[in-house]
Amino acid sequence: MRLELPGIGYQQGNRQMVVTALNPVALVKTVTSPDRWNPLGKQPHGNRPQDKGHREGIAQYLEEEENFVLGAVVLYASPRDAMFEPAEGDSNGPVRPGTLKLEFGAEFDVGDGQHRIGAYSDVMARHDEDGDPILERLRASGQPAVVVIDDEPLHRAQDFTDLQRNAKPPSNSIALSMDRRQPVNRMLIDLVQDAALPVFDLGERVEFLKDSPGKLSAKLYSFNTIRYMSGTALIGTGQRSARGWDKAVNAAIEEHPDASRAGLVAFWQAFAALPPIAAIIGGESTPAKLREETLLGAAGVLYALAAAAHEASDVGMDLGEAVSAFQGVNFARPAPPPQGSPLTLDDSIFVGTLIDAETAKVGSGRPSWEAAADHLLEAIKQMRAAA
Repeated sequence: MRLELPGIGYQQGNRQMVVTALNPVALVKTVTSPDRWNPLGKQPHGNRPQDKGHREGIAQYLEEEENFVLGAVVLYASPRDAMFEPAEGDSNGPVRPGTLKLEFGAEFDVGDGQHRIGAYSDVMARHDEDGDPILERLRASGQPAVVVIDDEPLHRAQDFTDLQRNAKPPSNSIALSMDRRQPVNRMLIDLVQDAALPVFDLGERVEFLKDSPGKLSAKLYSFNTIRYMSGTALIGTGQRSARGWDKAVNAAIEEHPDASRAGLVAFWQAFAALPPIAAIIGGESTPAKLREETLLGAAGVLYALAAAAHEASDVGMDLGEAVSAFQGVNFARPAPPPQGSPLTLDDSIFVGTLIDAETAKVGSGRPSWEAAADHLLEAIKQMRAAA
């Protein structure tokens, strides 16, 4: 007597593989707890250390998204415990429907998917009462799996490496522009197509396919950069993780959609009026020239500008007024100084934070651009006091 699962059998190389699907509740109970990878063992096998934040992120997704989607996990079963039996009349083709038969008590090893399976386990632990709608949703769902019938531990470790090497994750700009579940993404997709914001040229100046436009690209900024600038302008620099930042920005937009949109429209209209940007809109310059001659092509400078604009609310300025104040800032890219004559703040407000005084190289680290934001804010305050 064996446990039987419908599946489609095929081979890659010399190994038998079966595509099937399991109920997530049953899957959690039939998978062994993954060991940590140890290359020094006699038969090394195991998984990388789990990222608790990544696992919890998947768990929250499963709880919050009714129409969730997770890719197939890769599981391993010993030939002693598993076999694939093709359906009658389909025994010769390279892809064959049939039945995966498992000995009762057999357990799978996880090759790829430990965070997904762990997330299922966490969700079930938090929603363990009968009738809980999230638990019932999981029970009514299936989790796709590729079962590899192979008991060689070294193959499993190599497979994991090969799967990661042969997969190409999308750029942030592609992934985020496709993700319309997040309010910030929806709002920004709408804004970059707004004729009232000529900086984006109805989206034609936005790079959606890469996270950084090429040196000679006619695109001005990537969607990823525009998104981070916009979100930072709205909420500041208090969030230190990508997940926390997303949550805070989306919450701000959901709670105050009209004010958030108005603030971002004012921010980007004022940004378009900065002389180097206005020259592009007017046809006197190009994004390539901007990157070559100014600092407004450097991510760190852009993030510092957005952070300072947010903090300018402390002196009674809205986002548009704050960015307009930056018209008095010199954004020209300084030339490398002669040896022994380092750059000073007279050369650029960003010297000592984002610009190395000895080499004029421009950095992008968060501590550097946050310090640069403080300098920009102080410049705004001084200009406001002088006025």
